[in-house]
Amino acid sequence: MAENSPEFCDICQRLDISKPADAFCPKCEDFLCVGCQNHHKVAKLSNTHETTSIIEYKKLPTFIKNISIKCEDHENILEFFCKKHDNLCCKQCLISSHRDCKEITLIDDLLSMPTFHKSSPLDDIDQILQYTGENIHTAIKDRKRNLTEIRQQKEILLKEVNKKRQEMNDLLDHLEKTLLQKLSEVEQESHKQMEVVIKDLKERRSKIIQLQSDLALIKESASSLQIFMGIRELKESASSEEKHIKSLHCSGSLNNITIECIFDDQLKPLIENTRNLGKVEVKNAETQISFSWAGDKSAQLYTPSQIAQPLAKPIKDIQAKLVHSFKTCTRITGCAMLPTGKILLSDYNHGILKYDRNGVFESKIAIESSSAFSLAVVDDTTVVISGGAHNKCLFLVDIKSGNIIKKVDVQNWCYGVSFQDESYIVNTHWKGIKIVGTSQEIVANKKRFSNATGKDSYVASCKTCIVHSDFHYDTITCFNFKGELLWTYKASTLRKPCGITFDSDSNIYVAGSASNNIVMISPDGMNAKQLLDSSHGILDPRAIYFDKKDNVLLVANHQESAFVYIVL
Repeated sequence: MAENSPEFCDICQRLDISKPADAFCPKCEDFLCVGCQNHHKVAKLSNTHETTSIIEYKKLPTFIKNISIKCEDHENILEFFCKKHDNLCCKQCLISSHRDCKEITLIDDLLSMPTFHKSSPLDDIDQILQYTGENIHTAIKDRKRNLTEIRQQKEILLKEVNKKRQEMNDLLDHLEKTLLQKLSEVEQESHKQMEVVIKDLKERRSKIIQLQSDLALIKESASSLQIFMGIRELKESASSEEKHIKSLHCSGSLNNITIECIFDDQLKPLIENTRNLGKVEVKNAETQISFSWAGDKSAQLYTPSQIAQPLAKPIKDIQAKLVHSFKTCTRITGCAMLPTGKILLSDYNHGILKYDRNGVFESKIAIESSSAFSLAVVDDTTVVISGGAHNKCLFLVDIKSGNIIKKVDVQNWCYGVSFQDESYIVNTHWKGIKIVGTSQEIVANKKRFSNATGKDSYVASCKTCIVHSDFHYDTITCFNFKGELLWTYKASTLRKPCGITFDSDSNIYVAGSASNNIVMISPDGMNAKQLLDSSHGILDPRAIYFDKKDNVLLVANHQESAFVYIVL
């Protein structure tokens, strides 16, 4: 943004002339008087620039005004957008950081695309803010109702306590006092906790109102360029508020609290020996109020790289049809399918077993001084192997020759492994999930998610997230690539989860080794269903892989059997 006062024309000021500004050009970052604006409209280099009147400009939120079209690193004009990294770039950025990126687009071309309408992404954010604001209002109303309910419950319990006390002798005076004190403490603590939640909700409501106000002003006054360059920050703010309210709901902060008093049944016959009149319990029941989330009713938020996709089929409608099964060895812990159709199984004792697409055994590749726990496809002829509790390295293996191309020292026992965007994503024993660039010979963590346990556990990844199956805690967790927890799934129908994989619609398939089943989970972790079970021959499954090209699901039991399904 221009450094001069917005009350004066920047071009005139450079000529030592002070004239009031009539408009602002975001692309030039100049305030313009009427005369300069007329020249600006006809000049070859600026006749396509979209200007904003000074009156409308002053209405814009501060963060929109502060947007700069210059690169922070190189001070050049930001002219390009990298779809792979979701970044704005200048010419020097392309040379220094995006040399190998294939999907580079001119910002001007992107803004001129028929799919870009400035109101569309703002409407999506507006919907998030609207739903979140409504949810906050609903939650506050319910918390106040619960407060009244607790007070009423307290009064009822006080009467019961007094009635009991009247039936007892002087010894119970002390016990009554103790119990009432405890009851008051519980009520006060519940009240205190709920007031904290209400205060937080009110603060969030204020933020929602401010964001809605900003959004309205942006819709009315901001240019397409300003919207494009400011949409990320506005979207993050809106999503952050929605995520916060979701977290309150999921963490139980909005659960219904009741207090009860449980009297001792043996109070009368044991009055001389009794030391407690009763106890106060707090019950935390899940709230019955209904929330509406923008993500449940609308499409994903607009991003510059967004491409129209067909609607994904609900997981309840997805079925798996057996194509064929085949015999394997013992201790199968990983599997994959090459683009050629070849099937690979990692045998913890014997290395990599290679089969043709029909399940006919072809050959074995031994991994020197190591076991083969999990494997992931790198390209048509290369896979990466983890060694479990026998080696602290990842092995890059050429499937055709059987040779180990490279070792990557992870400095920890490594279990589940995935390959995404030129990086190895590996589950370590002690240090959680690590993301390691392919160019690194010795690990210097690109990122590490220490809140994911490692032993005997697996990972899978897609463009937007990483999922982790925790063998020891029966949980599935989903992280973004910043290491932030997005959701956790746990159910009695999924026990000792092992192999995990994504399909083309980002649905998640998990092998339940102790529950003898394959469970499907929706991308948001909110819905799940059992796709296959022991009646289909699924017994102690450890390895699973989804071939997105042909919609084929490969499942391998720990011993003796593997199955190929077509997913419909």
